[in-house]
Amino acid sequence: MTITTSEVIPLRDGDGPSARVVAGVDTHKDTHHVAVLDAGTGARLGDMPVPATMNGYRQLLGFIASFGLIVLVGVEGTNSYGAGLARFLADAGVPIREVIRPKRAQRRRGKSDPIDAYAAAAQALAEPDTLPVAKTADGPVEQIRVLMAVRRSAMKARVAALRQITSLLITAPDEVRARFRSLDTGKLIDALAATRPGAAVDTVATATGQALRRLRADTRPSPPRSPRSTPNCASWSPAPRPRCSPPQGSV
Repeated sequence: MTITTSEVIPLRDGDGPSARVVAGVDTHKDTHHVAVLDAGTGARLGDMPVPATMNGYRQLLGFIASFGLIVLVGVEGTNSYGAGLARFLADAGVPIREVIRPKRAQRRRGKSDPIDAYAAAAQALAEPDTLPVAKTADGPVEQIRVLMAVRRSAMKARVAALRQITSLLITAPDEVRARFRSLDTGKLIDALAATRPGAAVDTVATATGQALRRLRADTRPSPPRSPRSTPNCASWSPAPRPRCSPPQGSV
């Protein structure tokens, strides 16, 4: 459902469309801070904190609209803490831009939410044509991104587990090392799956065997071939799309 500014709060009496404003938002995990500037003079009109919730987004938009016609809103972190707000403002038809957070060295007057919010508004006012259009993270690209994140996580976990297995085998008791020394990675994983070590408190060898068997669980299934960790892009759009699965016959 599309949300319009007029559905949130009407323009303040006496301002009308002639009052044009630019806003900036300093975003955080639980709260956002919004500041509003006059688009013509750059004068500070007001600022306020709101919770990072849907009701908070409505309060934020209503607060900005109460000063006049919204020309542009600069939002920090539209790909992180500001993602939800960016989607809300885009659905409301509000022009938004990605504002780059200032580096610590550039904060000569210290760090505070109002200062950062006014800085974001000033940047949006001064550079409306050079700031990047904020990502709304609500289309097929975002769907692919979140699914690919799962795949990358699984691959990293598998690589880490294999490294730990190799490290444990280097320092394992002789009888354990002798059993697995000549096996390549694939056969090693299969051999570890077939082990039935005793209780971990019995000996160092059984404790090592338990650790190796548990690490082996993090190496399967192989992420590139796992239907759970390989996104299926075919169901989203008939348009050209990136290949998410390796072609047949690839490794």
